[in-house]
Amino acid sequence: MNFNFDLSTKIRIENVSGFREYLEMIKNHKVLLILSKTMEERFQLSDCIKIFEKENKCNRILKVSPNPTEKDIKNVLDTVDVKFDLVVAIGGGSAIDLAKGAIALSYCIGENYSEESILESIVNKEYLKYKNVIEFVAVPTTAGTGSEVTKWGTIWQGDHTKKLSVEADWLAPTSAVIIPEVTVKMPIRLTLSSGLDALSHATESYWSKKSNPISRELSKSAIRLIKEYLPKVIKEPDQYEYREKMCYGSLFAGLAFANTRTTACHSISYPLTMKHGVEHGFACAVTLTEVMKYNQKEIIEYDELLKAFGMSNIDEIKNWIDMQCSGIQELRLSAFGVDKKDIEDVVQNTFTTGRMDNNPVDLSIEDVRDILIKVK
Repeated sequence: MNFNFDLSTKIRIENVSGFREYLEMIKNHKVLLILSKTMEERFQLSDCIKIFEKENKCNRILKVSPNPTEKDIKNVLDTVDVKFDLVVAIGGGSAIDLAKGAIALSYCIGENYSEESILESIVNKEYLKYKNVIEFVAVPTTAGTGSEVTKWGTIWQGDHTKKLSVEADWLAPTSAVIIPEVTVKMPIRLTLSSGLDALSHATESYWSKKSNPISRELSKSAIRLIKEYLPKVIKEPDQYEYREKMCYGSLFAGLAFANTRTTACHSISYPLTMKHGVEHGFACAVTLTEVMKYNQKEIIEYDELLKAFGMSNIDEIKNWIDMQCSGIQELRLSAFGVDKKDIEDVVQNTFTTGRMDNNPVDLSIEDVRDILIKVK
């Protein structure tokens, strides 16, 4: 079997004090800093940021909207008054995706840009004419996104009717800084949805058409960690060890799907998020076991996947996922306000190139409809 496995991001595991020292070493850069006041306080970075801003030409973005759009990218580019050579994004997946969008568009649009020209540049991938040599430090504050080690970022069309991507090898962060202690303050609902997102990354990567021996080992490691520590962290959210293990699970899943992409579950999730506001992790996990049933005969080393879960069949996996969600969020479409009448629209908007066609089994419209009806 011939395959490539790419790991272009340098990974640092830090504590908050070590990260403060790391920031204070950065000097003489033109910086785009994406960091909300909430994150600044959580990191206790106020004094550090003052030093950072003194030592660098710094433009700061204080607010990140969930699921960034071309409007959000324009707001970033409107804010900066120099061509930045360093981006530091501290936050969840949306903050890191916004940073990727800003990096991708920073050189390919002229001075008289608009939301429409930004959207056109993304759709037509005009940014690929350039290779932006911009150092990029990604600091995830959730355990689930994986975006700190991937080369693509999700940008949503402004009316949230379409999911778009920016993608290039040079969009992979130069460095990913993992700080488990900052995830201790994550709310339980976010902990759960982020953990299920990471579980979906790992599982979908395992059965992806592009999976390989390295990615599958990473996927299994991620699944084992999430399976053991997600229940523990939900019960004892202040336990640092459990948070740390979930960060590793998310990281391993990110490294796996960074090389394989995701598949049908993510493809189906996009209209659920776009049109019905279902949080990304829940939107992926709601179809995970039903998609697994379609895929199982084509999954390489399927028994090894079950073993990673510590389960003997798919129904046991479904029961375990439901048990984690109990008392927090029922994992059925109707619980998110998605009615039977909405299913057809979801079906028609669910076939994303690069995701659905990466599934080991080619799902038809009828198959997707059947999957959604079973989880309604």
